[in-house]
Amino acid sequence: MLFLNDKGILGLNSRSLEYIRPYNRKKTIKLADNKIKTKKFLSARGIPVPKLYGTIKNNQELEKFDFNSLPNAIVLKPNYGFGGEGIIPITAKRGDKWITSSGKKLTKADLVDHIKDILDGRYSISNVGDTAFFEQLIISHDSLGNFSYKGLPDIRVVVHNLIPVMAMLRLPTEESQGKANLHLGAVGVGIDIAKGEATYVSYKDKIIDEVPGVGPIKGLKIPFWDDILMISSNCQLITNLGYMAVDISIDKTTGPVLLEINARAGLGVQIANLAPLKKRLRRIEGVKVTTPTKGVRIAKDMFGNVVEKEVQHISGKSVIGIEEVVEVHLKEGTKRLPAKMDSSLERTVIDEQFTIDNNLQNDDYGYDDEKSTLKLKLSIGGKRVQTVADIEKLTDFSILVGRRDLTNFFIDPSKKIQKAELPKERIASNEPKKQTEVPGITKPNFAEIDQKLINIDEKLKLLFHLRPINLEEQQKQFFESFKINPTFEYAELKFDTFGLKKELDQVNTDDSPLGILFEKKKEEILKKINLLEYRGFPEDFTNASIDLYGKPSPELVEEAKAFLKQAEGNYSLPKGNIEVEEAKVTMDKVFETYGLENWKVKIKETMVSDAIAGKNNRLFLRKGAQFTEGRIENLIIHEIETHILTAENGKAQDYELFNRGLANYLETQEGLAIYNIVSQKQEEQKNLYIAISLVVAVDLALKHSFVEVFEAMLDYKIPPERAWRTALKVKRGLEDTSEPGAFTKDFLYFKGYKQIQEFVARGGQIKDLYRGKFNADDLDLVLKIPKIKESKYYPKWL
Repeated sequence: MLFLNDKGILGLNSRSLEYIRPYNRKKTIKLADNKIKTKKFLSARGIPVPKLYGTIKNNQELEKFDFNSLPNAIVLKPNYGFGGEGIIPITAKRGDKWITSSGKKLTKADLVDHIKDILDGRYSISNVGDTAFFEQLIISHDSLGNFSYKGLPDIRVVVHNLIPVMAMLRLPTEESQGKANLHLGAVGVGIDIAKGEATYVSYKDKIIDEVPGVGPIKGLKIPFWDDILMISSNCQLITNLGYMAVDISIDKTTGPVLLEINARAGLGVQIANLAPLKKRLRRIEGVKVTTPTKGVRIAKDMFGNVVEKEVQHISGKSVIGIEEVVEVHLKEGTKRLPAKMDSSLERTVIDEQFTIDNNLQNDDYGYDDEKSTLKLKLSIGGKRVQTVADIEKLTDFSILVGRRDLTNFFIDPSKKIQKAELPKERIASNEPKKQTEVPGITKPNFAEIDQKLINIDEKLKLLFHLRPINLEEQQKQFFESFKINPTFEYAELKFDTFGLKKELDQVNTDDSPLGILFEKKKEEILKKINLLEYRGFPEDFTNASIDLYGKPSPELVEEAKAFLKQAEGNYSLPKGNIEVEEAKVTMDKVFETYGLENWKVKIKETMVSDAIAGKNNRLFLRKGAQFTEGRIENLIIHEIETHILTAENGKAQDYELFNRGLANYLETQEGLAIYNIVSQKQEEQKNLYIAISLVVAVDLALKHSFVEVFEAMLDYKIPPERAWRTALKVKRGLEDTSEPGAFTKDFLYFKGYKQIQEFVARGGQIKDLYRGKFNADDLDLVLKIPKIKESKYYPKWL
């Protein structure tokens, strides 16, 4: 065919060298190959997938599996299968036999034999042991089912750079035995990306006039086409597979459903569309795409069988006005300033007085005294820009944005700033310049922002989503030999990550002290969402945890190791002889002493820690825990006289986040709790031992396995049960705990203790830290908030 000699055809080598290797990391390919994990991961992020009915991982599970628990209509698949091999669609059950889509009757013995083949890796992409699973049988939408032979037709969409580049409908035939795989004899039908209409029919690499046994496809239009394109683009955004194919089917009742993603998409889609794929991929090189919505719009404009359009207007450039409000991101917070877009200037210029007022002429901002320049981070029209700006005296505007920083923008002279013009009055050059208030920009409603941030934060349930759902089973297995690294499973996320990120993006603050604190909280919540999205992916999860909590510095680790070595011979955890029920009575009395009858102690089964202050005025104790008198005293100081008294004072403030916790409050709260214990009991070595061991545990977990962390804790004379919980604390969030990676939160106990020590050494007043839950480093901001209240509740020793 002349077509095959045309330039722009994507071949196997070119696909591998130019697209798969550069754009698909090994771990993302690993995710795509694992069908079960892929669907769980995508389902938790809002992508529709078939319902999972059961999995069989080994012969022991096969022997125990209850086939009668399955619905009559199901699909049996290999987890690591490829090319449609090993899949059995079952449409009905009659008596003791299952009926496949091709009409074949299978007994239980037939299914068992087939599952054994799956477990042996017969259909696996890498020929290694596999997992069998049963999932929902999709009943095809009539508009597509009428063109296929018995099996399930699907739509394959090739996606790159969030842009659906090419698509085809795959129709099962009698030859393919009801499967939609082209190499088995299925038919490929090209699809016009813009309209979702069928174009050409291909069969065994040739264009034919009609679908065998069915007829011509003229006039066939794919239902839910826009939804299919959006799902495809979103799958790429979520999985970070730079080059991929997404297989989607359309269920008769529920609409589009993801079947699988493919990191090594076949090339038959080119023939079905009579269009070279590489040519399309090259056309989108350098096109900046920020959202799936934009990716779909670009696809329709560029690759539809319509008159080709210029793509400059969809190249990722934002439209801004000549006059804009520009955000300047400083270390102390964000400033919003009036700015003018001035293409007559090569470089951006910032007002000299602004740099003086905000102390920008220093090394932190790359200030060059000789050149009179500094480095700035700006947000213009919602886009981040890093630049080097000249410092000059300005009058009408605080910033003039030069053409070097305008390359990613179109300027619309008629565009106004939120329906208002910037101020025209000049500021005398010999007067100190103040930040200009921009008419039309409404002052933030902090009461509303306060509640919005709380509502979003509450939905995350961070520790719930990091608690393995198979914890008891894995703990029992671990304690049989102390040598098997646990494999943890987690509940699906109970929130829409995209929706919450969109809600956060709509929260706008200002540069007031309260605005800065709320902006920090907003950023912290976003980091929490990112952390939960990466559960089960050790490298990404660890990086997200470090971004949220930080990690121990080498100096802190060395200090912790030295402390543990010195204390090693003098420390042991005495076995408790006070039952949890008796501890509950003691703590209830402490609440009465402080006049906090609204607080109650509850005993809870599923907990990692022995005690934790929860929401709704509840202090939880772990069922089965045993305590010494000293341990109870510590918990009273830690949980009640630190966390709970602070929270009660936070309730009295005007904003609820002072009760729930502002950004990074955990470091100060945990550090204050340990500081209080040490200052009251004068037993630093004994009461810091666990906190310091967590510093070492986090550092070890970053590089080593669960077992290695556990063994290290034993070496430090920590009992097995406590060593297990320490290893669990720092390895939760991972699935395969034999891999390096850590949840780094718990090193904050010791880091926070040192923060409080330094705070007191500088003359800081502990009472000020009881006004609410915030980080001690933000105290100056807190004290500048109008009507901030002093604390009502203090520990008795204060």
